[in-house]
Amino acid sequence: MHSDAAALRALVPDWEALAADALEPNPFYEHWMLLPALEAYGDRDFRCVAIWDNGMLAALFPMRLQRPWRGLPVQALRSYRHRNMLLCTPLVRAKGLAQAPAKYIAALLGHRIAPVVEFDWISAGGRFFSELVDAVTDEALPWTVTDAYARALLLRDRDPRACFNSNMKNNLRRWQARLTAAGKLSPVRLAPGDDLVAWTEDFMQLEASGWKGRAGSAMACRPEERRFAAAVFAEAFRRGRLHITGLDLDGRPLARHIMISAGEGSVSYKIAYDEAHAKSSPGILAEVDNVRQFMETPGLRWIDSNTARQSTGYARVWKDRRTVLRVAAGVRGAGYAALAGLPAMRLAKKGLQAVGVLTRPK
Repeated sequence: MHSDAAALRALVPDWEALAADALEPNPFYEHWMLLPALEAYGDRDFRCVAIWDNGMLAALFPMRLQRPWRGLPVQALRSYRHRNMLLCTPLVRAKGLAQAPAKYIAALLGHRIAPVVEFDWISAGGRFFSELVDAVTDEALPWTVTDAYARALLLRDRDPRACFNSNMKNNLRRWQARLTAAGKLSPVRLAPGDDLVAWTEDFMQLEASGWKGRAGSAMACRPEERRFAAAVFAEAFRRGRLHITGLDLDGRPLARHIMISAGEGSVSYKIAYDEAHAKSSPGILAEVDNVRQFMETPGLRWIDSNTARQSTGYARVWKDRRTVLRVAAGVRGAGYAALAGLPAMRLAKKGLQAVGVLTRPK
């Protein structure tokens, strides 16, 4: 088990090979994204469990310790994540080793670092979830889905533009006409050989010009975000895995969408648009053009919106959905009791919310 970035750096060559053969690729847990995240955001409760099989790295589980867990006085080992990621599928080798992937998950559970292990935001239809269910079933461990929601997903073989209703089509024409009257509207896309620093600065200025800048949550407002972006964007660009699309108005950035790919898909990382033109919905227009560019560019099969449950922006354009889950397992006595008591805790919390003792989460 590793608890800091320095110890993890020694694993980079094996880590790279594992990421290339993962059951489900996850760029957030590759070394060139996770190590900068730890340096930028830190996490004193970080723990990373490496599982080896005959000298080969078979699985890597970036986690963090948390206590209390869901209002219960018990410690949990939970998926590591920072504020810009909502995909926490760990890296588990798909093939080429003696054991089935479920055995590597069982090995993590067998460490019993904490009474409860909870995996945040894994795909309900993914292979990792299937292997996780096999592992907890084989080990006769209690488990439960602690949370779930569906978020927008873009699929290559299901072009959402064919599903736009007449109201949406009319709105798009009206918004585009309004912007075209203000200047020349041009689609843009990051290409090999482009000036990445200029593209990054354009995005940061665009994001900071809106409500995130006023709230102090834009990348340009936070030194740690700048450090993270500088390290990660440069490496993703070098690997051909950084994708930025958008619209310009008279040569000035109007909207931008940043995505990072892994395997046959990619995840959205950040979006921004010029709020001075909000009445013309530049974010929606840019996303429709992003769909066009995605459909016309061979390669990737899907894009995960990487959004929280309350986000509705992508859903106006993308018509498919991916359900993501939080799954918890009890791995020793206190964990068994915690999972058994969780339904009663939820019921009590709902009752207190109903009578106004607790404020419902926003």
